[in-house]
Amino acid sequence: MKTTDKEISAVISSTKRRNHGLKALLSIKSNTATLEKDYAELLHIESELDQLYKNGLLIIEDNAQQEAIVQWKAVIQKANEAVTGINDNLSAAKDKITQKEKDGYPDLWKQLALHIASLKDNSTNASNSGLTILPETFHSQWEREFVKPETPLVESLVAHVESYRVLMQVIERYTPDELNKITQIIIDHVPSDFTYEEAVEYQKDYYKALLNFKNEFKADKNLWDKFLDILAGGTHQTPSEGVMMERWLDGEEGNL
Repeated sequence: MKTTDKEISAVISSTKRRNHGLKALLSIKSNTATLEKDYAELLHIESELDQLYKNGLLIIEDNAQQEAIVQWKAVIQKANEAVTGINDNLSAAKDKITQKEKDGYPDLWKQLALHIASLKDNSTNASNSGLTILPETFHSQWEREFVKPETPLVESLVAHVESYRVLMQVIERYTPDELNKITQIIIDHVPSDFTYEEAVEYQKDYYKALLNFKNEFKADKNLWDKFLDILAGGTHQTPSEGVMMERWLDGEEGNL
């Protein structure tokens, strides 16, 4: 069966999330502490982004027409609403996990994906519309004081949200017995002092870890299938996507 462009895109998206998957796996042994730490980091980034939007508004208000100011405020309001929605979804998911509820997760993850997409779209719109609204003499200031700081902040926020989501989905999707089994695999195959930061820096070690997980999971295919599904963002993969992911992990889609 021929693989479609949509399926290829889904797998590419999945592989881009691979570091989030490893972070979640390495965090299983101390998932509560990790969730609290990740959430604190999320709030810090959100605070910085909020301050940037306030600074951007000052530039717009000082140098643009009133109608344009209103339009830019509307864009920022949508971005802020997306951030609020992200927080609400993550908090609701965390509460469900804490209370060991089994239902309602698919809707939360779908809503979360929509809020992330809205944040990305409206942050880009905020940057671009500023260049349209402001006189050309202020473009360099806008680029320097708003566009350049905003891009890494949004990227960092999205990355932290993804890491938080993956860890919660690992906790949600696996049974306690499965989590215990995975924890033992981590103990057996990953040095105790091996950190997530090192996993990101030393990608070959990451691939080796993943392959070890894959080999250990062969005895229980359900463990591996769930893991691939979580890496894919919680959406169920087609058979073609699964085959492509397997090949990528086996080194057939590039050099390790």
